[in-house]
Amino acid sequence: MSSTTIQDKNEFLRFLKSRFHLYHLSNVFYRDFQYGLIAYAEEKGMRLTYGKAEQQASEIIRTLTDAGILKPIKPGSWMLMYDEFRKPPTKTEQTPKAAPAPATAKVTPTA
Repeated sequence: MSSTTIQDKNEFLRFLKSRFHLYHLSNVFYRDFQYGLIAYAEEKGMRLTYGKAEQQASEIIRTLTDAGILKPIKPGSWMLMYDEFRKPPTKTEQTPKAAPAPATAKVTPTA
C-alpha cells in the first residue's frame, strides 16, 4: 500500500474521524495517522507494517500540510483545518427569562 493508494484524502480523513475524535481545529498527532493508516489498510484487505505505516504517515502529513488541511503546531502535532468536520453549534437560542419575583423580607419576631 502506498500513499498513492489513498487517492481520496477526504475518504481517508472520514475514516480517521470514525476511529478518533477528529474535528475542525482539533489537534491531530503523528501516531493518529500512523495507526489510522494501519487500520485503513486492514479495512481494505491489505497488511501494512509498522515501519511502512510510519513512512506513509509522514508522506500523508506532508501532503495534507501542503494542501492547508493541517497546520503544524509543534513536532508530532498539527491542527486540523477542515471545515467539513466542524462541530455543530451547541448553543440554542435562548428565550428571554422572566423577571425575578420581588424579594420578600423575612421578619423575625422579637421578644
